[in-house]
Amino acid sequence: MSPEIASDDCFADAPTLLDRFARQTTTPSEVLKAQEQRLARLEPSLRCYITYDPEGARAAARRADDAWRRGDGRALLGLSVGVKDLYDVRGLPTTGGSRAYGQESAVEDASVVGRMRQAGAVITGKLNTEELAFGVISAPTQNPYKPGHISGGSSGGSAAALAAGLVQLSVGTDTAGSIRIPAALCGVVGLKPSQGLVSRKGVMPLSDTLDHAGPMARDVASLRLLFDVIAGPDRDDPLSLPATPSAPPAWDSLGVPWSWFADELDPAGMELFRTALGHLAAMGHEAESLDWPAPEEFAGLQARIRAPETYVTHRDAVRDRPERFGPGLVRRIVAGHDSLGSDYVAAQRERVRLTRALERDLEGRRIGLVALPTTPVPAPAAGQTHVRLQTGRELTVRDALIRYTAPFNVTGWPALSLPLGLGRDGLPRAIQLVAQPFDDLRLMAVAAELARRLPPMQRPPLD
Repeated sequence: MSPEIASDDCFADAPTLLDRFARQTTTPSEVLKAQEQRLARLEPSLRCYITYDPEGARAAARRADDAWRRGDGRALLGLSVGVKDLYDVRGLPTTGGSRAYGQESAVEDASVVGRMRQAGAVITGKLNTEELAFGVISAPTQNPYKPGHISGGSSGGSAAALAAGLVQLSVGTDTAGSIRIPAALCGVVGLKPSQGLVSRKGVMPLSDTLDHAGPMARDVASLRLLFDVIAGPDRDDPLSLPATPSAPPAWDSLGVPWSWFADELDPAGMELFRTALGHLAAMGHEAESLDWPAPEEFAGLQARIRAPETYVTHRDAVRDRPERFGPGLVRRIVAGHDSLGSDYVAAQRERVRLTRALERDLEGRRIGLVALPTTPVPAPAAGQTHVRLQTGRELTVRDALIRYTAPFNVTGWPALSLPLGLGRDGLPRAIQLVAQPFDDLRLMAVAAELARRLPPMQRPPLD
């Protein structure tokens, strides 16, 4: 296999690669070998993986080779998938990016991992995450587009590995934007599905009622392929829905909460966003302004819910091995201990009230989709603690990056980050498309059509 063919296979979309497998122009083992060659060259600087499983991956690829020769055609047969290190993978430790966990290997797969295996996926290993998924940086993973800049978090290893051509597909988690933010910063596609559609069984939680598990890929067609495999009821996840509800009416009007970002989005991001709005209008999605509560209201509500839920999840580890956590993390976890039960209940009730008010607003105006940037700034430099918005306002990196994403963890609506292109700084910008609850398939269809109208996303300058 020539280097050019190997590189092409590493960056091919999943449907194209499955077709190549079916026609025997390449095999899963050959593609995995090409990805491992890239991994050997790039991983020392990118640092995407916490645990790579070469023996398990190669054995799964060989089984896929044999299955294709027999005429098998399962949905993910032979495609490599990297798994965020919050998901249990049988035989591998689940560290959550922390020295406080992972002393023993998982004895069974998370539900999502099990479904991917059944569909023939080649599980390559565990990708880096911010410690306990409690942040937006995912150090030490680097941004493939610009060394010295963050990949985003907490699914930063997942996004960087995709952008670098190390895997075909990945799965992440999202509590305040942790799928969409790294997808945006690394120029890939990430979906936070409607709450309840993708099981979280076997996934280390951060916040039980805000966490979402979801797919990541370099393109929407590949994302949809993975979503179809991992979505579905799971009686072992208390928030999993017994069946997928009917999709809402397919209204074409597009809502834009301009007041959130009109004055604070970076110029390159605004230029690309307005171009995307033009394409959406040509697709029949005319934009109208939404007058919604400020992002701070959602962020405050998200924090009031997350803090006590995080404490309940990690209190035993904090009590028994506090020295194993990163600097400052114990203090952040223990802060949830001081939350009153009445405050938590009030926050959950306010969450329902606010979500229903927004749903009534969309229904009353027959708005089926919402569009806004994924983040107000591109990937900050590693070590940077604050960013300055166009208004001159200074925010912490975390508060800036979750500003437009956290509201949709509060509502539970499906939200997708789609790359729009690069700014002059060489860093990706992205649009966030949001749909009504359980309209995930239409959301992906609109994103796919928009992507077809945009210039192809440039690969990172790694080759």
